Amino acid sequence: MPKSSIQRTLKALSLAFYLEALVLYLAAGTAIWSLFSGEENSLVTVGFLIVVSLGAAIWLTFAAKAISQGKRWARSAGTFWQLMQIAIGFGVYEASVIGAVIILLLSGAVLITLFTKDVVAATSN
Repeated sequence: MPKSSIQRTLKALSLAFYLEALVLYLAAGTAIWSLFSGEENSLVTVGFLIVVSLGAAIWLTFAAKAISQGKRWARSAGTFWQLMQIAIGFGVYEASVIGAVIILLLSGAVLITLFTKDVVAATSN
């Protein structure tokens, strides 16, 4: 694959990671909002969700930057996160078939792209 094409692929993966991180930042913001608006009854549960969501969002933000730079660890981080989302997608299936299909298709597409020969070669630094 030409170098410009692989760079576009890495930028697309980076964008996917940034969008996934954005969703996590929004989830953390929603949890913070519910904490201060009095909607939540369990401070420990909401606090845990906030910490986990923010931690994952920050981690994905770093991975998004690293994948565009061709760092090997970012591919591993992305693989782990896509597998987590696939597991979540199966859990969402009971609540929303459409939501589950969207999560599974998008995560599957990113996961497959992470394992293409050119992406593996470009991120072997």
